[in-house]
Amino acid sequence: MFVTRPKRIVFIVAVLSSLALALVSVEYFHSLNKERAKAHYLSETQTEFTKLRADIESEINLAIYSAWGFASYLTSHPTSSPAEWQRLAQDLIDQTKFVRNLAVAPNNIIEFVYPLKNNEAIIGFDYDSIPEQRDAVRRAQETQKTILAGPVSLIQGGQGLIYRIPVFTHTDQSQEYWGVIAVVVDVEALFAEVGLHRMAERYDIAMRGRDGLGAQGDIFLGSADTFTNANLTERVRFPNGYWLLALAADANEVLTFWQEQRVRLIGYPYVLALYIMLFTLFLWYRASYGEAMVDPLTNVANRRKVMEQLNTLVNIYGRHPTPFTVVVIDIDRFKQINDQFGHQAGDTVLKSLAHRMLVNTRTSDLVARIGGDEFLVVLMGVDNPKIIAEQCNKLAQAIREPVSYKSQLIEVSASLGHASFPADGETLDALIHSADHKMYKQKRNA
Repeated sequence: MFVTRPKRIVFIVAVLSSLALALVSVEYFHSLNKERAKAHYLSETQTEFTKLRADIESEINLAIYSAWGFASYLTSHPTSSPAEWQRLAQDLIDQTKFVRNLAVAPNNIIEFVYPLKNNEAIIGFDYDSIPEQRDAVRRAQETQKTILAGPVSLIQGGQGLIYRIPVFTHTDQSQEYWGVIAVVVDVEALFAEVGLHRMAERYDIAMRGRDGLGAQGDIFLGSADTFTNANLTERVRFPNGYWLLALAADANEVLTFWQEQRVRLIGYPYVLALYIMLFTLFLWYRASYGEAMVDPLTNVANRRKVMEQLNTLVNIYGRHPTPFTVVVIDIDRFKQINDQFGHQAGDTVLKSLAHRMLVNTRTSDLVARIGGDEFLVVLMGVDNPKIIAEQCNKLAQAIREPVSYKSQLIEVSASLGHASFPADGETLDALIHSADHKMYKQKRNA
């Protein structure tokens, strides 16, 4: 099929290259699929993460804005009494799920707290008596802005946010500081309600920005590594500050085996099946090609096979000079054998003579049947007249041995003619014509 070494090398290189290309393609599309699966996973995570941020933000701001309504009432009713505050405070806490308590401190001294139960001890507490509390209240007074503290550990237990809202009264000519409202938000209950803890079981989640300082604030949830490896970040915004919320997710740990490896699971079997099919087709083609190059009666090469090889030898002679000799063999009086003993006997003679030629030539030589009673032998690497004569005599003697057919001996002989390339012909036609001429000359002299 591939009669020259270069063609075989080209074929092998082509097969290996296509296999390598197929494997590289599978790995490339595996990488694309993996990245797309990760992107899809992170997209779904982004949706969930954004909702978490929005829920935290809305609950905190709901509590703060509700307290602003209380502060507006005090601004317009600076002489109102704690009894009036009671109703407003109750409405505020009933409407906001996570406000733990509310304290009112005219002139920075707490006169009212709601609910009062378990908070009685802070009635009469003076913010100016503790430096840390005093500084926070004064900052709210001076900036006239709400001040966030926390999350901090509460005396009553747990974690909370303390939002301080300065209250000012207004006259025609000026405004006067009245006091401060402190709203305590139960941050642990808020985080639990919005699902932060459930989400933290599946991802690494961290939050920083204590006291509303954002990226510059302390970390109060999770670890610093989460911010270093964060895939997603969101800002939880509220008046005069924000928290930075971060999420780190390892998609490789959550993707299923099928999601991660499906291209390989499909691609490699497909490539294997394709190459098995191609290899099967190649074997079938090779067998068909071989059958097309073999004489079906004698099982030696046919005319097509020997002519193809001779053409190759002639074409490559300039690059790889390899001498060779062709020997044309014609069976004498073969028609008489068919007429006298029958065609089946003639077939037996042809098969027997072909076998003898194979036995009396080298494995590197080629024996072919090129006509009804005509054979051609290619002697590879031989152009020495003495060796050629010896080989021709050897073949003639082997052919002259009688052929046994149904207890009969059939006498056989043959005429031989030979020609060497390129001494007896520089083209294939000239070479075979020269060998035929010598063969017919011998036949006439027989």
